[in-house]
Amino acid sequence: MWPKSDELPQFGVLQGVKVLHATQAQASPFAAGLLADYGADVIWLESALTPDVRRSMPSRTVEGDSRNQRNFALNIPSEEGRKIFLSLIEDADIFIECSRGAQYEKWGLSDEVLWEHNPKLVIMHQSGFGKTGVDAYVNRPSYDSIAQAYSSYMDNNRNPVTAPYPVGPYAGDFITGMYVALGCLAALHRATVSGQGESMDLAQFEACFRTQQYETDWLTDHVIKERAGDPPAMAGITTARCKDGRYIQTSFTGAVSTKKGCELLGIPYGTDLVPEGTGLLYMGSEAGDLFRAKIEEFCAEHDGEDVQRAFFEAGLPCQLVYTMGDLENDPHAQARGLFVKWQNMRGEEITGSRGVPVFKRNPTQVWRGAPWWGYDNEDILHQFGYDDEQIKKMYEDKVIAKDAEGSLQYPWPR
Repeated sequence: MWPKSDELPQFGVLQGVKVLHATQAQASPFAAGLLADYGADVIWLESALTPDVRRSMPSRTVEGDSRNQRNFALNIPSEEGRKIFLSLIEDADIFIECSRGAQYEKWGLSDEVLWEHNPKLVIMHQSGFGKTGVDAYVNRPSYDSIAQAYSSYMDNNRNPVTAPYPVGPYAGDFITGMYVALGCLAALHRATVSGQGESMDLAQFEACFRTQQYETDWLTDHVIKERAGDPPAMAGITTARCKDGRYIQTSFTGAVSTKKGCELLGIPYGTDLVPEGTGLLYMGSEAGDLFRAKIEEFCAEHDGEDVQRAFFEAGLPCQLVYTMGDLENDPHAQARGLFVKWQNMRGEEITGSRGVPVFKRNPTQVWRGAPWWGYDNEDILHQFGYDDEQIKKMYEDKVIAKDAEGSLQYPWPR
C-alpha cells in the first residue's frame, strides 16, 4: 500500500536529507514532522518496549505530526539494537533524541561514538532541563507545563482573576519543536560546508524563555513591562465583546490608526485631548481611557460582523476572534490551500494543515499517513541486508516490535 525505501517520493526543499529521530510526546516529534513536510526522508525510531504516548491519546495529533514518515520500533540499548542503530546513524544526516540526562552516554552512544560512524552527523539533544548544569535539574522529568512554569512563561500569562496557567494547547512543546527544527537545519548547513557534524543541547525551558518579548527588560532593569494577562497598556489594543456575543481583537496603533479611530468613534482629533500626529494612546490618560471606552461601546452596540466591516471600511486593523470552524470555512484560508486531505493507515480520510510556509519551486506534500508502531521494520532491515530469519529472531528476542493491525492507534471510541 505504501512505498518502500527505494520508492519514496522525492519532493520539497529537503529532498535527499535523511533524518532519524528517537523522540516521543510532542516537542521533538513536531520538529521531525516539519522536516518530513519539507521532503526529508524521516525514520521515526520508536521504542520496541513502549510505544509513543501520543498513540493512545484521545486525539488525532499523531496523524498530523508523524505523517510522511517511516516507523522502526527498535530496542536501542540491546546488543543487536545498538548495532542496527549505528548502521542507521551511518546513513543519516540528522539525529534527534529527547531523553533525560546522559541516557545515550550510559548506553555507550555518546556524540563522539556517533561521529566515529558518521563525522558529518547533526545531533540534537532535546530535554526539559538540558544535558548540563545542576545534576538534580538535568535529571528532572519535564513536560510542556513544567517548562512554562520554570521559564517564567506561565507567570507572564497570569491575570488578576486566575492563577498562572500554561498557554495552550501545549505552546511550550510547539515553541521547542520549532527551535529543534531550526537548530537542525542551521547545523546541517554548517556540516555541509565544513564536513564536520554538530551536537546541540536544547532545554525546553530555554526555548520558552527565549520566546518572550520582555526578558531583556527584566534581566537588564528588573522591570516587568507587562504580562499577557494584564489589560493592554495601549488603549487601541483590546479584545472587545460585540452585541451578538462574539469577540473582536483590535490593534489601533500608530498615528494613522489613532486618527481614523478617533474619527470613527467621534473623539475630537487634532486638539489638546488628542494632538495631531499622536501615535499611541495609553490607558490611564484621559484620551486613552476615552478611546478604549468608545471602542468597547461601539462593539457592544453592534454585531461582530458589522463591527468588523465598519472597522475595515475605516482602514482600522481588527479581526473577529475565530474558532477553528470559522477558519475552516473562511474563503481566504481555503484559497491559500491551508487544508489538505490524506489517507491514514486504516484508509480513513484525514484532514489537516498543509506544510507551511508555501514553497514556490519545491512545495510540500503529504504522501503517507502516520505509520503504525514498527510498520516499516522489515523494509528498513532488508535495506541493511538482514534476511527474514534474522528478523524473525529479532522479534523473538524483543529487539524489535510491531503493531501489525494498528490496534494501539486510537484505542478509544471515535
